[in-house]
Amino acid sequence: MNIKQRIEKIQQYFKEMQIVTVEGKQVIYVVVNFPRNWIIDEEIEKKFGITVSQGTNVTEYYFCTDIDSGEDVLFDAIDYNIDKMKEAIERAQLLAAKTRELKELFENESVTIEELRTLEFVYGNNTTKDISSVVIPKQNSKKKEEEINKDKLIDDDE
Repeated sequence: MNIKQRIEKIQQYFKEMQIVTVEGKQVIYVVVNFPRNWIIDEEIEKKFGITVSQGTNVTEYYFCTDIDSGEDVLFDAIDYNIDKMKEAIERAQLLAAKTRELKELFENESVTIEELRTLEFVYGNNTTKDISSVVIPKQNSKKKEEEINKDKLIDDDE
């Protein structure tokens, strides 16, 4: 990707890009404005070999490196941070949604305590399942409960 494409990719965050001489050394920096609640990944400087500094306000950040490293490393670091923050936001939203689903499940008195005891979390590609689909059906609940009780008896005997 050329510089124009890299800037377009981060357009909503991009403020400016400059090449300047600092103490006789040419450096390149990109200034971005991230949303107020975003942070910079702690490992980003080490991972990309750059420097990140807070700008004049809480949403402004300077991504800087020497000219020999080039602008690609800066844009890669910015892309990386954007992806990390978007993932963190999505994780928080998923946690909130799944917490609501679990709360509703546990508040639903038509779901027996035996069924709740057998609740399992399953990872899969089927995105159409709702939270109730991870509860073992009633016909299996009795069998599962008997296995649990049997395990408890064995544990108690030891």
